[in-house]
Parts: sequence; C-alpha cells; structure tokens
Amino acid sequence: MHNTPSTGYHVVALSDAWQKGAQQLSPEQRRDLANDPRNLQAVDGPTNSQKSDSDAASWLPPNKAYRCTYVSRQIDVKALYRLWVTQAEKDAMSQVLHSC
Repeated sequence: MHNTPSTGYHVVALSDAWQKGAQQLSPEQRRDLANDPRNLQAVDGPTNSQKSDSDAASWLPPNKAYRCTYVSRQIDVKALYRLWVTQAEKDAMSQVLHSC
C-alpha cells in the first residue's frame, strides 16, 4: 500500500489573491486570509503540485464530486476579503455551480 504524504493548499492561492485585490488589504487582513480555515484544504502532494497558484479557470479538483464545495469556498473567501475574479474565472465558477 502506497501512502502519499498529506499536505495542503490555499483554496484561493495567495498569489492569485494578491493579483486580485489582496495588495489593498492590511497586513493583518493578509495574515487572516493566509490562515483562514475556509481557505485551507488538506490534500495529497500531487494534487497540491497540480493546483499550484491556479484559479478556477485553470484548475479544478480531480474529484468532480468536490468541485461544487471547492468553488463555493473560493467564492466565500473572495467575497469575505473583497477579492475580484476574472471573466474566465467567473465563467468557470458558474459552470461548476450550474451542475450542483
């Protein structure tokens, strides 16, 4: 049996957040974003590598049953921290949510 080490990723990648409004947040708000449990997800190492700093337009979880939850969490985090989305990201999110 092969055990893949567990790691984690930010649901909204910090580099994506920075590009979409986090640079306007205070240092305390950026720290809160980085440590917010709504923005942290435990995953295996390969999934973390695949996601990297992608947004919903360029990466979705391989587990299709989890995509609705994942996109909903991204929207919650982006709304809470007043981060924006690109049109491509909005389209991808809408497509996922339409299938929920």
